[in-house]
Amino acid sequence: MRSATVACVALVVACSSPVTSVDAYSTALPTVTAETAAARGTIVSSTTNTVFDPAAFPAGATATTFVYHSVSGVTGEQTEVSGALFVPRGAPPAGGRPVVAYAHGTVGIANGCAPTETPQLAGDAGAVSFLLQHGYAVAYTDYQGLSSIVDGPGHPYLEPRTAGFDVTDSVRAARNLDPSLSTRWLAAGTSQGGQAAWAAGEFDDIYGEGLDLVGTAVLAPALDISPVVAQAQTSTLSGGQQSLYPMIVEGAAVVDPTIDPSNHLHGVLEQKADALISCGPESAPARVAAAAQLQIGDTTASSPTAADRLTSRLQDYSLPKAASAAPILAVYGSADDIVRPAWTETALGRACGYGDTVLRVRMEGQGHSVDPGPLLETWIADRFAGLPAPSNC
Repeated sequence: MRSATVACVALVVACSSPVTSVDAYSTALPTVTAETAAARGTIVSSTTNTVFDPAAFPAGATATTFVYHSVSGVTGEQTEVSGALFVPRGAPPAGGRPVVAYAHGTVGIANGCAPTETPQLAGDAGAVSFLLQHGYAVAYTDYQGLSSIVDGPGHPYLEPRTAGFDVTDSVRAARNLDPSLSTRWLAAGTSQGGQAAWAAGEFDDIYGEGLDLVGTAVLAPALDISPVVAQAQTSTLSGGQQSLYPMIVEGAAVVDPTIDPSNHLHGVLEQKADALISCGPESAPARVAAAAQLQIGDTTASSPTAADRLTSRLQDYSLPKAASAAPILAVYGSADDIVRPAWTETALGRACGYGDTVLRVRMEGQGHSVDPGPLLETWIADRFAGLPAPSNC
């Protein structure tokens, strides 16, 4: 493993510079101190006394929740992030048990939205169980800003560096908890998690030292949602996009103080903004009310400048921006009305242009909740087996 100092140089501008806050998001990598780089993945606290429903996971599997150190992709400061490690029963194979880092989809962007604080992982228990049944350990991150037990920066929804760093550092944390885990790992995720997993792969060359990424599997990945702002100006958002739009706006404002949510959310969206981005008992009724009461113009920006500013910020978030060293499986639905297939296809075309090894799979008739069938199982197994990865670029 490279030293912390070398890792820091690979990450950023200078290891000796102090971390400073920024006024607005920069596409340049933030400065990270050597101490912060060295602490990535270290465990702050952990417990096997979890809220998970044992019946939701394979018999004999173990679960540990933990808080670990990661890095803000916005400021470079050290952060604390919650997560969980799931390990199937049985002895690990020679060379250590392979790890899948699972990145969850959108649940909300407020404190208390962490899936690891719920019995069913906010709906991800089935995905985790699938991976456990195939012998993989699962490192699961809640992402920065979603835990109710961690103080720190808010959740920078869809900001890719922070999400990617959180995913990678969840593997470091998992290996600190269980040294029998292999350095070989795969990133996987859906929707927001698809973007986070892709980011982990794209930044692996500068952030993944000490680990061996074998592949990235993404389903309906939110690689570039910047066109949603134009739809908001014409009040043509789909129902699913309407539900996400307050999170998109408020999440961008967490990162960029020049974005004022009141310029973008009007009427019921402004009145119920806090509930619409949260995961508490008031969130579901607020979403129902918003769907019923939304008026034409409620998502129209107060000025073209405000709309352009939000679009520009989301374009800064878009992926890919560079090549990924590990192969990629990208599955998306032709009927996805949240992350439009044309947006995904444009992003995947850029990946092919960078020379990535990408298997692009369009599922005809499927929407945002895409089902890849047996393809996902086989593709993941083949990556850990070291077989050549297919590509249709």
